[in-house]
Amino acid sequence: RGRYGMHDLLRVYATELATLENSPEEQNSALTRLFDYYLATSAAAMDVLIPAQRHSRPHIVPPDSPLPSVSDPATARPWLDTERDTLVAIFAYTAAHGWSAHATRLAATLYRYIEAGARFPNGLTIHSHALNAARHTGEAAAEADALLNLGAVHWQQGHYRQAIDYLDQAFELSCRIGDRIMEGRALLNLGLVYWQQGDQQQAVDYLQRSLVLSRETGDRVREARTLASLAALYRRQGDHRRATDYNQESLSLAREIGDRVSEAYALASLGAIYRGQGRYEEATDHYQQALTLGREIGDRVSEARALAGFGAIYRRQCLYEQATDQYQQALTLFREVGDRHGEAHTLNCLGECLRSSHQTEQALAHHNTALTLAINIGQRYEEAHAHDGLGRIYESTGDFDEARQHWREAVQLYTDLGVPNAADVDASLHDLDHEHREK
Repeated sequence: RGRYGMHDLLRVYATELATLENSPEEQNSALTRLFDYYLATSAAAMDVLIPAQRHSRPHIVPPDSPLPSVSDPATARPWLDTERDTLVAIFAYTAAHGWSAHATRLAATLYRYIEAGARFPNGLTIHSHALNAARHTGEAAAEADALLNLGAVHWQQGHYRQAIDYLDQAFELSCRIGDRIMEGRALLNLGLVYWQQGDQQQAVDYLQRSLVLSRETGDRVREARTLASLAALYRRQGDHRRATDYNQESLSLAREIGDRVSEAYALASLGAIYRGQGRYEEATDHYQQALTLGREIGDRVSEARALAGFGAIYRRQCLYEQATDQYQQALTLFREVGDRHGEAHTLNCLGECLRSSHQTEQALAHHNTALTLAINIGQRYEEAHAHDGLGRIYESTGDFDEARQHWREAVQLYTDLGVPNAADVDASLHDLDHEHREK
């Protein structure tokens, strides 16, 4: 409805007529109007969906031609979703045929949509075109922005080496041109990559530097996201007080500035803290808020995180069937959006749930899949998580040598990461050795 297509032969004939009957100037003018239309409508849609970052996107002057109504999320997101393939085609064409400014401005305009909607394969295509266009025209700021965006997409896909390479280039270029806001963005993303790789000290250093820069430059969106990232890091280290403080600060700031993506992230993170403290009612409330918000703004990663959170609550309450259902929904979403560390984490959680409900073979398969994935992407925390899960399965089936081997791997990894999980696994290993000696 509201769209039309044409037969391939008619399309070829139309192209021939346009080429024969219109001068190159007329053709360029028509194409420019088309690209202006998509750029302006995309900008209007993003102002509705992510208003908190309006100031950081390129300022787009609406063309004289009429634009579709994208005045609320119910019309803005469907327009972007429907036009996504066309937008990708426009990125490729404008970058290669002399409309470089359209390519770079469109990429900068749609970055948060690509990230929040987690359309990562398209993201690599889009930002690669933007990078080529920026380098062709010598736009250093646009080049730094494209490098940052490519690094972020690679990070989400678990390509950590590529992510660090792009982000290091973005940081160096931002410093060279004196763009401190871009510099802060690069530091934040580098902190997240090093955290996922298990380098806690390096991650804290980058995140703290990003926090200082975001406050100095007044980049409040980046401040909210950096606070939430620090909270996640401290929660994994077992410092729940500091994690709660950072999350609460991030949530308050996100709501104040209208950054609904950061709000959803902080809500889910607080839910995880309350769940770990056994405060299930509060955890459920925060996960529900995150789920509702994620679905409203189309942030499928926040939606998946909330569903996995519900699964964890059900598992803690020994409601394994409900837990498995929530985890499966989360796993499907993580796979659809290409979030590989979310996928590895959920596979491990499903393995634990299946083991608890005595579905040993399925549990074993999920942990092994998670282990392979975690090793491939360099996610050492989930690698340790998988070894721990495998150790518990083999211990329950009486294969003590296999259990001991996996637990030793888990202890070593958790110890290297500096997280409290090491003590729990070490205690299980000690108990196994003690019982085996007695027998």
